[in-house]
Amino acid sequence: MPKHDDPIDDFDEDEGEMPWVWHARKAVERAVEDVEFDETRGVVYVMSGVDHRLNPHTEGFSSWEDLRTRLEEIAENEWVSYAPFEGGEPVFPPRVDGIVEGALDWSEIESFFERVSGPTDGEELISARELLVPGAGLTIQADVADINSELIRYLAKHPELLREMNPRKFEQIVAELFRDKGYDVEVTKRTRDGGLDIRAYGHSDLGVLLGLIECKRYAPAKKVSVDVIRGLYGVVESERASFGLVATTSTFTQDAKSFQAQNKYRLQLADFEDIKRWLRDYNAR
Repeated sequence: MPKHDDPIDDFDEDEGEMPWVWHARKAVERAVEDVEFDETRGVVYVMSGVDHRLNPHTEGFSSWEDLRTRLEEIAENEWVSYAPFEGGEPVFPPRVDGIVEGALDWSEIESFFERVSGPTDGEELISARELLVPGAGLTIQADVADINSELIRYLAKHPELLREMNPRKFEQIVAELFRDKGYDVEVTKRTRDGGLDIRAYGHSDLGVLLGLIECKRYAPAKKVSVDVIRGLYGVVESERASFGLVATTSTFTQDAKSFQAQNKYRLQLADFEDIKRWLRDYNAR
């Protein structure tokens, strides 16, 4: 049974969800539903908490990752509030990634951050002020073709900055690295269900290879799960692609590595160390 009254919806046991899952999902959905966008400041304001319509608590977020982290915290708090406990620990530990992704998939939040971040394909890929140390006073504005070499060389020296990029820009960096390897690349449009980020076409005397690439710009402590690898494998099979690859600024769980090993001719994994090597090898051919 709920531990406090819900101001909007009543839990329905017949829906098939456990109470802790339902309340976690509802809290995130309400927070996302009532977001306010500040185009001038590039900030999303969220009234967080399950009872925010009665007791509003507004928080502002200027990055997609910060907002996502906060939504995960909201979901986890609600989950723990309703999950059964044993020995001081919840019997069912919070698993809220899917809940947050589901709520965000239907929102305009990610497209808002992409829009206010400024550059698009054919314009400035990324400005040096986002990469150089504070106070450096240098700003680069050029076409993607003009800036890539300088940008990649800088990232090769400071690869940790990949983790601070807008996720879309990280995808563009990975696409450029594959272009440098001789592939024709296509960065896919953002879709509601996320997933596939890059198509890479390799040409040889034997024909054309199609690689499907998914990019995960994660913090070091957040490993890419086996669910991500399985999901990409399904897309590879569906599109009859030559191979699939997941590139991340983090690492992979052991289950993810095991699944890849079972499908080593169809799936590849590239962790932070691999990407650092690609950066160093850029334009070295």
